[in-house]
Formats: sequence, C-alpha cells, structure tokens
Amino acid sequence: MKRTLLFIASLTMLLVLGSCTRNHGDIGIWFGTWHVEQITADSTPVNVEGDYFFQFQSKVFRASLVKSRDQVTESFGTWNEDGNIMTIDFPDPTVFYIEMPGLESHNSFTVTNLSSKEITFTKSHTEGVVFSYHLKKQP
Repeated sequence: MKRTLLFIASLTMLLVLGSCTRNHGDIGIWFGTWHVEQITADSTPVNVEGDYFFQFQSKVFRASLVKSRDQVTESFGTWNEDGNIMTIDFPDPTVFYIEMPGLESHNSFTVTNLSSKEITFTKSHTEGVVFSYHLKKQP
C-alpha cells in the first residue's frame, strides 16, 4: 500500500511540475515583464508621468501604466513577431485605455536590439514622428 501511494504521489508531482509551462509553447526572450526605460520621439527623450510596463505571453500582450501603488491603467491586445517586425494590436479601440506616446490601436515596430535583458524597437507614428522604445527585462 505504501508503495502504491508513493508511486501515485511521485506521478502526481511529475505531472504538476511538468505542467508549469507557457501557454502555446515557448516564446523565447519575449516572455515576461519588461519595463519601458525610455521613450524617444525623433531621438528626443519624452518625459512621462509614471512607469510603463509591457508583458508578453503566448499571443497576448498587456501594456500598463503605473502612476502610484493604487493608480494602475492597463490595456490588453495581441502581438506577433516576424523576423525584426513586431506588431501589437488592440482589437477593440473602445477599450484602449492606456495613453502612451506613439502607441496606437495598431502598431508595427522594427526591432533594432533584441537580447534576453534589453529590447529596443521603433515605429513611425501616423504624424511622421519616429518613436523609439527601450525596454529592460524585470526579474
């Protein structure tokens, strides 16, 4: 009886540990929370109030603005990477709550730096301004 219980407990533990994975497979270095360290518009730093964070999982994207401990605004969308082009879409513009310089309901970025700790990407805004975003991975 002890052997059977030990076997069942071991099997259960293996299943639990084996199921701790990312939805729809590994998305590489994109997975996790990234802090937007700097935003520039035509190479000029943009001053923002609060901290922006990007989170990537599977094809789901979350942008959040933290102004204080109890003041957090967030928006959810989808994202895709194809070579050095990354797209972020917020499918329902009526629930696009976050105000971020250069961010629109449909965004196409060119990834210029991609590592496990830092990402930089740029995009041309509809008004012709080139925005650059420098992100650092959060522990």
